[in-house]
Amino acid sequence: MNQTSLEVTRNMAKALGKTQYYPPEKMQAYQRKLLEPLLRHARQEVPFYATRLDPLFAKNGSIRWDAWEDIPTFTRAEANEAGEALFAKSVPGHVGGYSENQTSGSTGTPLRIRVSGIANLMSAAAAQRIFEWHQVDLSGNMAFLVDTQGRHPYPKGSRGKVWNVANPEAPACQLSVTEPISNQFEWLQENKPDMLIAYPSIAAAICELAEERGQTVPIHTVIGQGEVFLEQSKIYLTEVHNLKLIDRFGASEIGAIAAQCPTETRYHQFCEANLMEVLAFSDDQPIKEGRGRLVLTPFYNYAMPLIRYENKDQIEINQVPCSCGRTLPTIERILGRERNVFTFIDGSRSWPVMRTNEYAPFLPSRQLQIVQKTRTDIEIRFVRDIDDPTPVDRDGLQQFLRDRLHPSIQLEVIETDEIPRAASGKYEFWISLTT
Repeated sequence: MNQTSLEVTRNMAKALGKTQYYPPEKMQAYQRKLLEPLLRHARQEVPFYATRLDPLFAKNGSIRWDAWEDIPTFTRAEANEAGEALFAKSVPGHVGGYSENQTSGSTGTPLRIRVSGIANLMSAAAAQRIFEWHQVDLSGNMAFLVDTQGRHPYPKGSRGKVWNVANPEAPACQLSVTEPISNQFEWLQENKPDMLIAYPSIAAAICELAEERGQTVPIHTVIGQGEVFLEQSKIYLTEVHNLKLIDRFGASEIGAIAAQCPTETRYHQFCEANLMEVLAFSDDQPIKEGRGRLVLTPFYNYAMPLIRYENKDQIEINQVPCSCGRTLPTIERILGRERNVFTFIDGSRSWPVMRTNEYAPFLPSRQLQIVQKTRTDIEIRFVRDIDDPTPVDRDGLQQFLRDRLHPSIQLEVIETDEIPRAASGKYEFWISLTT
């Protein structure tokens, strides 16, 4: 990051310190000021939106905000089908060009994406706010285990700086997350970072290996990326390894979406970076409380605008003000992607979002995965806790799932030595193979 980018990001982060206290009407005006130039650019420069945004524009060229919900949403599958039609033919000079990448593809076909330079700077500013919220040591050595492209191979990985813009000289190191867990552990032992940015499941696997070897990990803080922390991982990492956890929510094609409040367990939405909508499952009507489908419009990506983009994440929200005093809306719970929703024989749907320690009376596991294979058949794959010879209570577990999810469930339990990860390095706790 050059000096100009550093200054721009610092100014963005400083502004975020103020906007997090904006009342709703002021935040709406702030968002529309960012959204209007993006909409005009998309309509003129992006083939996908050539006519798609017409309902928004009055005859005199002004924007009809009351027609926002007339713009159809679209999914990642539709984005893949659109391909380069989502790419801008040109971008304004002030957005800093663009970079090209692709999503991890952990839940389907990878999406080829372009991200404006200024969108990357906003993501860095949002990260800076998270660091400040949680009083992260801005002079410490930060390790990254997030690269899925194999660009930072074992044993050396790579070293660098500028993981935070307040102290750009703070050291950083990086290793590709596609390396075996043993390599990641040994690399951490060699580099001895203070903090780690990684998939939560990767951090848990590294700590499990350290425990098996009778060793400790050198880090004191884990900042999540790509996944949220499951309850089982939270308990294990905090109680067994005494680690501080900072949970955040984002997506490759979107950037920062939300982060854990420093005071409560809820997440604050990053309203300054995205317009976030939550729609009912039964129709496209917006909801203010309860569970729904997440629809996002990032404000800063002029290279590949995503306007009313449904990335298949599903969340739970409410209107209860946060005790921290910030006025940014909150997310009560992140439920996961559509493929994490179970559909049963009568058409009813449910999220298996029980706390993982609720399975403990029936299953002596240190890792498990729950897979719905048909609308009645569920398979639980588990890795046994090496210190617990307790037999599996399959009947008790089946009744537990019937009581909590659906009475038709037929359960199969499979013990295994390892639960494989996706090529991206991600690990999914719940998977539905049904439609």
